[in-house]
Amino acid sequence: MEVRSSSGKEPRVLRLPGDLVVEILARVPYRSLCRFKLVSRSWRALCSDPAVRRRCPQTLSGFFFRTMPLAAPSRYDRHFVNASGRGAPMVDPSFSFLPAGHRVACIIDSCNGLLLCERVGTRPHFGSRYFVCNPATEEWIDLPDTEATASFPTVRLGFDPAVSSHFRVFVLVDAKATFELHLAGIEIYSSENGAWTYRQTEWGDGTVAGWNSVFFKGTLHLTSPDSSSLLTVDIDANKWGKIPTPRDFHFIGVSQGQLHAVHISNRCNNHNRNNRLSIWVLEDYAGQQWTLKHEVDAMQMFGRLPGSFGDFYHLKVHAIHPEHGLIFLTAGKLRSLMSYNMDEKKVRFIWILGERNVSACPYVPCFSDWLPPGH
Repeated sequence: MEVRSSSGKEPRVLRLPGDLVVEILARVPYRSLCRFKLVSRSWRALCSDPAVRRRCPQTLSGFFFRTMPLAAPSRYDRHFVNASGRGAPMVDPSFSFLPAGHRVACIIDSCNGLLLCERVGTRPHFGSRYFVCNPATEEWIDLPDTEATASFPTVRLGFDPAVSSHFRVFVLVDAKATFELHLAGIEIYSSENGAWTYRQTEWGDGTVAGWNSVFFKGTLHLTSPDSSSLLTVDIDANKWGKIPTPRDFHFIGVSQGQLHAVHISNRCNNHNRNNRLSIWVLEDYAGQQWTLKHEVDAMQMFGRLPGSFGDFYHLKVHAIHPEHGLIFLTAGKLRSLMSYNMDEKKVRFIWILGERNVSACPYVPCFSDWLPPGH
């Protein structure tokens, strides 16, 4: 590996055999690689080596979020904040690698490094409405439009690079076209064959799906409001199921290889400002046995109601750390993003997303090859 420093002298680390340098840097977290790039041109080239990036351990880097400018309420501005809340954004939120018509897009879902996006103001003759992209490798692919995507469906992404280089996109087809999603079936796009497949629901008539979901064990898991179960369907819609739950859950995610879920009591209730979070873990997935992992209320987390929060806490969970006992949530009218450490019982402020914030999407970079050349 022959890379020279900007001074013309060979950095000491590069005197090591190239294979050994790659082996060392492949064990460095992506966040550290981003910092090393700033040392010199040679370090930038070294840390950008695909052989290094593909193997370095990945974890939660930060969050994409959208805001609506007061001067242009019909427009969305996309931003990125690091999970630490410090330093320049590790990811360029402008998506400059995309064609111009794709850059003005809303992020609908994220899954293990891929982003499912919807083009804003797209008309049929201007191209596909949805596309999937990978900001880390600067690749993307347009999804063919279907009748199910012509309205305003709930769309979710499924991808696990440890299992397959192909992804799935799930469109939940509404039976009643009401605010609640009464499922009639699911349309699934496979990047392997580039086609959509429709399956009628096997969850039973009247099943309502929530807005929150997670892809785990090759299966899409969905919350179901006011019910005592999670809905599950595999990547080919061959296996449908329900996992009994002790509460109705407002958030589900994966941490340390296990399914976690959060119930928030008294959400948006002005008469009871002391919201309470209960975090559950499905320790026995096959046996469908849930264990209460942690409970905390807003008063314990923040003390008295901070003046910047407005009249109530309005807690909303956006992510759980893949490796650590951290949950990421927003609170207050300015939607302050923060992390809560369940082990230390401490809150750490990250960023103010703003009163006109409309989303916060967690992002874990992925450098695996997943798309055909040319995209």
